[in-house]
Amino acid sequence: MRALAVRIEKLVTIIGTVSSWSIGVLLVAIVAQVSFRYALGMTNTMLEDSLWYLFSGTLVLGLSYTMTHDAHVRVDFLYQRYSAKTKRIVDIFGIALFLMPLYAFLLWHGWDYTANSFAINESSPNPGGMPWLWIVKGLLPLSCLLLLVESVARIVLLATQPNEEADATHGS
Repeated sequence: MRALAVRIEKLVTIIGTVSSWSIGVLLVAIVAQVSFRYALGMTNTMLEDSLWYLFSGTLVLGLSYTMTHDAHVRVDFLYQRYSAKTKRIVDIFGIALFLMPLYAFLLWHGWDYTANSFAINESSPNPGGMPWLWIVKGLLPLSCLLLLVESVARIVLLATQPNEEADATHGS
């Protein structure tokens, strides 16, 4: 079971790394958009919409990567004082009782949200904007599915982590 959890974390890391490269593309697109607007007095609605598409994709696909590397924001004024064993217990119960139900709820409702968008072939509300807005909306349930799978992997890794490893590092 632990080997499968490690493979899941590797897959999520690959997805997160690939999505992080879209930041470079996003920066180039922002510079182009600003240059067109202020230097040439031109606007391009499709380019502007693509900025939102790229930002959305990077954000939602990066969430599971953040969880894999234990890089999320944590209010840890108490947590930092816990022993490694207590931290693992808090993490396991926090993931199981709070995060997984939230991700399942968002997956359930995100699926309906995406299906409705797909059914009407939703596109940008801006004239001349990007088509297929349902693809961006489809990233919400995909992200929640990745987060649910990563949550299970994280619980398995935390529950099977030797005490010496837990003392050395928290997360993977």
